[in-house]
Amino acid sequence: MSDLSLFLGQFLRRPREIRAIAPTGRAVAREMARLVDPRMEAVAEIGAGTGTITKAILARGLPPERLELYELNAAFCSRLHQRFPGVQVHNLPAQEMVNAGQRGLDAVISGVPTMPMPDDLQAAILGAALAMMKPGAPFVQITYGPVVPLSEAVRAHFGLRHEKSRRIWANLPPARVYVFRQKL
Repeated sequence: MSDLSLFLGQFLRRPREIRAIAPTGRAVAREMARLVDPRMEAVAEIGAGTGTITKAILARGLPPERLELYELNAAFCSRLHQRFPGVQVHNLPAQEMVNAGQRGLDAVISGVPTMPMPDDLQAAILGAALAMMKPGAPFVQITYGPVVPLSEAVRAHFGLRHEKSRRIWANLPPARVYVFRQKL
């Protein structure tokens, strides 16, 4: 079964769980993984889906054993286990990474659709990621919307600054990548 078939099947079966209309495109995946360096000790990807971003992260030279994936959908987790041996796959929501993952992360790459979420859920996910990350490490977030994908209240609560990529048209739908860091 292709990634697209798996994705569409899960989208139809679990529309509340799968918020995107298609897997992340390669151009966006490369932008999401841009800050990953092979010397990093540990990186986490949340909302890993079918693994397009995972593939881009590993293509940057990060050894598989230094990458942790968090994915809520069990069918996607099964695909990730098959496709990426050596990568640790957790079938957990992102906000539970503090109960399962490695601390001292050099980056968290997020495919979780944060923009439509209420502030308390955004804060739970971001708070969990920040608790696991080294100070000043990047939290990289995809968005398909026209505004910053974390609310102003959540950004203020965690003391975040951000930069954004250009709009990436080679994606369905077009996307933008934001890099958030805590002000030190």
